[in-house]
Amino acid sequence: MSQLLGLSGIAFAIWYALTHPAAKFHGYWDPAAMVLLGVAPPSVMMLSHTVQDLIMGVKLLISSIFSRHAQHQAEIIATLTRASQIVRTDGLGSLVPLRDQTRYDLLRDGFSLIINDFKTEEIRHNLLARINAKQTHMALAANLFENMSKLCPGMGMIGTLMGLIAMLSNMSDPTKLGSGMAMALITTLYGLMLGTILYGPWGEKIQIEAEKINEIDMMVLEGVLNIRGKKSSIHMKDIVKTYAAKHMPQATRGAS
Repeated sequence: MSQLLGLSGIAFAIWYALTHPAAKFHGYWDPAAMVLLGVAPPSVMMLSHTVQDLIMGVKLLISSIFSRHAQHQAEIIATLTRASQIVRTDGLGSLVPLRDQTRYDLLRDGFSLIINDFKTEEIRHNLLARINAKQTHMALAANLFENMSKLCPGMGMIGTLMGLIAMLSNMSDPTKLGSGMAMALITTLYGLMLGTILYGPWGEKIQIEAEKINEIDMMVLEGVLNIRGKKSSIHMKDIVKTYAAKHMPQATRGAS
């Protein structure tokens, strides 16, 4: 499905660029070049990636704008500390109300595994599999945007050649040279701008978001295993303190 969508997008972008030339040179504005550079690079990447990779990347970019990692981390630390205390006093079954109140999916799944009496190694294997699967999806999303940043200049050169060919085919009529010139100049500019200013930084931003999410997930894994082993709350505090010291804001650490 993704490959069919990619081929359709490539065909549409090239068709539009060839059949909708600008009437004359309009400076930095050229609709045909915008369609070619806006549609073709993502479509080309659909030949090797999936729509889900693109959606994952967009979700991570949006979530990075409204990043709440510090708040999520503080909530998870509070939940893990409370769970460690009640399990030692009331048993594993006491996690049911806490699980139902937890909003972080991995932590809720970890509590469910504890409640259903999974062994420590089984919980570790289960949660690690979910963490690795999530990281794989995010890595594919980052790779998609990084490759688009490399692809855009090349796609701009294709547009430039298309524009030059259009100019050469209209040498007998100087009034029609403007559209080919617009395509030749603007596509290279659009390709460099998209690759350098947008897709490159976006790919790096997705990688950063993935690293932050992985740190939180690993803290959840360590905390859940600690709760399953009914270790002391002091041990739990040492675990969360290690992660908090690396990622929580300075003001929060000072207040604690």
